[in-house]
Amino acid sequence: MKRITISIFTIFLIISYNQVVGQGVVITLSNPSFEDTPRAGTNKFIGIKGWVDCGTREFNESPPDIHTENPNDPIFGVTKAAKDGKTYLGMVTRENESWESVSQKLSMPLETGKCYTFSIDLARSETYFSMMQDVTYALDDIQPNQTMPPSKPAVLRIWGGINFCPRNQLLAESKPVINTDWVTYTFEFTPNINTKAISLEAFYKTPVLDPYFGHILLDNASEIRQIPCPGDEVFVAPQKKSKVKDGKPPHLRRVSKSKQKKKELATEEIPYKNKILKDLNRSKLFTGKKINISNLYFEANKSEITKESFVVLDEVVEFLQENEDVRIEVGGHTNGTPKHTFCDSLSRVRAKEVAQYLNKKGVKGGQLQFKGYGKRRPIADNQTKSGRKKNQRVEIKILSIDP
Repeated sequence: MKRITISIFTIFLIISYNQVVGQGVVITLSNPSFEDTPRAGTNKFIGIKGWVDCGTREFNESPPDIHTENPNDPIFGVTKAAKDGKTYLGMVTRENESWESVSQKLSMPLETGKCYTFSIDLARSETYFSMMQDVTYALDDIQPNQTMPPSKPAVLRIWGGINFCPRNQLLAESKPVINTDWVTYTFEFTPNINTKAISLEAFYKTPVLDPYFGHILLDNASEIRQIPCPGDEVFVAPQKKSKVKDGKPPHLRRVSKSKQKKKELATEEIPYKNKILKDLNRSKLFTGKKINISNLYFEANKSEITKESFVVLDEVVEFLQENEDVRIEVGGHTNGTPKHTFCDSLSRVRAKEVAQYLNKKGVKGGQLQFKGYGKRRPIADNQTKSGRKKNQRVEIKILSIDP
């Protein structure tokens, strides 16, 4: 019974964490191991289960090959066993400036600005015949009686976009695949558009001086998983110990009238017309709404908040205390002048400093999350002084609010 209780509690913690940080999204691909009838890709009208052939559409060339371990009758000389299942995919680049790729629509889109991970097993065959020339292209640099140049390494490119065979954004690119044993390649990427489809493409090692015949073998594609982006953190409020004064716990102490009066004055609502953050009004809020915290100042290139900023931050404190169902993300941003490493660090510590201020003033830790975006999300032109000033900001984003 004790073991079951611990397991249930662990599951609850995992679910709670995923709900808090908004992660745990898993997108499963259709036919990730390219299971199909083994065949050479000579028929343009036969597709691959779960995938769309993009090379035929673009170049009017033959589709990729479906390989299996068959030493007696290998397809184009490839005899390697599959890493997962019975078959796997072979894609080539050609001397005529064409290459092969496959695509499929995703069960749910990859969201702009979110971070994802994906892995796939890649390899290279020791031999791979070319349909364009009657010759075996091998890995060896020198072969007896070889009149054609040996096969060269190809790379895998992962593209994302709206429709099949997208080329809106290059999400990731592998190093040249030179391994003859299956190796798992892992990629991490952040789409800059809502991505509804991906494509896997064989391509030349860049820079390309002359197109060449090359190939890659693909198998055992993983799910696409959402992961924390750099700087993503859930705010954890420091534990405060209750102090005992005069032998009495805090809830039994008497509060003097003067202190009580000061407390009441401190919690009086700020008149709307005098508020700095006009949009911090429940009737105007919705999940995803962003509000720039104006009149918020820091020491130059530091995270220390100046005293002039307390007024606007206290408005945020008051609102969150009155609306405990509201959860926010404090997001730090910089201008585009410094290097990424400096911008990422500075934006993160400034966002954390604001979150800590709100918590110390009485906002519950469960309502707060902070993140540093660095210089990745400008809202103005970094080439102008006024634009850089606008980009150097801290925003609050509504993560959740009860209807």
